[in-house]
Amino acid sequence: MSSELERRLEGMLAAAPEPDPGAGEEALHRSLRSLQPVAPAHRGLRTVAFAFATVVVLLAIAAGSLAAAGGLHVSFGTKAKQAPVRIPLTLPRGANGIAAIVGGRLSVVTRSGFRLQGLPVSAATLSPHALYVAAGIGKSLVALRPNAHQAWSHPAGGPVTAIAWAPDGLRIAYLVWHQFDRFPWALHVIWGNGTHDTVVGRSRNPVTPSWRADSLAVAYVGTDYQPTIYDLAHASHHVVHMRKLFGGVSRMAFAPTGDVLAVSTGRRTVLVGKDRETAWHGATEGIGWLDGRLAIAADLPGLPRHVYAFATHGGTLAALTGDGHTGRVLAGTVGHLRTVLAVPGKPITGLDLG
Repeated sequence: MSSELERRLEGMLAAAPEPDPGAGEEALHRSLRSLQPVAPAHRGLRTVAFAFATVVVLLAIAAGSLAAAGGLHVSFGTKAKQAPVRIPLTLPRGANGIAAIVGGRLSVVTRSGFRLQGLPVSAATLSPHALYVAAGIGKSLVALRPNAHQAWSHPAGGPVTAIAWAPDGLRIAYLVWHQFDRFPWALHVIWGNGTHDTVVGRSRNPVTPSWRADSLAVAYVGTDYQPTIYDLAHASHHVVHMRKLFGGVSRMAFAPTGDVLAVSTGRRTVLVGKDRETAWHGATEGIGWLDGRLAIAADLPGLPRHVYAFATHGGTLAALTGDGHTGRVLAGTVGHLRTVLAVPGKPITGLDLG
């Protein structure tokens, strides 16, 4: 991000309203396990235990002798359980920042050294160059600047379920859920300083919006389940009609330059521009752009079969995977991925690179 853009952002934030009390506080609550005293065993029980141990030792010696002779194979006890793998969130090479939502709580690490852990959120994203964090907290959209006091909080009218920061950093698009509405998700566009909030569309599908490279248009899923592009300059909507959606649109991603939009459905991924080109046949759990080229999670070497979230930045990618017991985030370049987060027993529901 240029110094001119940073200056504009700082000027906008300086004019922003004061945040709600406590909106940006970290919610770090750790519980301490208490150690229970162990009652001393009776002398008689100790005697019995000692005798039983002696018998076990004698049996083990005998079994070892028979096993050495090739006549018997005996094993005692069970394998020791391995401790759950825990790896704190670390910044992958090539990224300015990484954010993950673990068990409903946000973790962030940026190149500047900022680290946040434990803030309860419903959605979150990083600004370009990871200078700011936008998050859904309660029924508000909150923007935080790492290691600074500027922040703002804007009432959203409902839980924020998806957020996308424009490439120029000056606007944010976000979805708000309204439970009893016919079209339950409302698409908002707000300035980067928390002012000029406007509802620009409605949706039946909470797919994360995607900004065009020039930051003057944003794609979302419209009320008819079709990809829809909202043009900010003309305040107009353009519906991208797609046949045979097979489950509807699951992901959208504008190219980092130009106006090509990648759209994933249940059975294919299509590039929408001047012409339409089917880039991938079959389901995929993630799409993005690596060094300007479309990246399909299902087609990348080194990724597990099941990927639940996918993010890209330049030539760096991050993918969320898991085995049912431990959630992991793999990040790096294609063919050179490493685990940057491992959490047992807690779902990882959000992922972003900045």
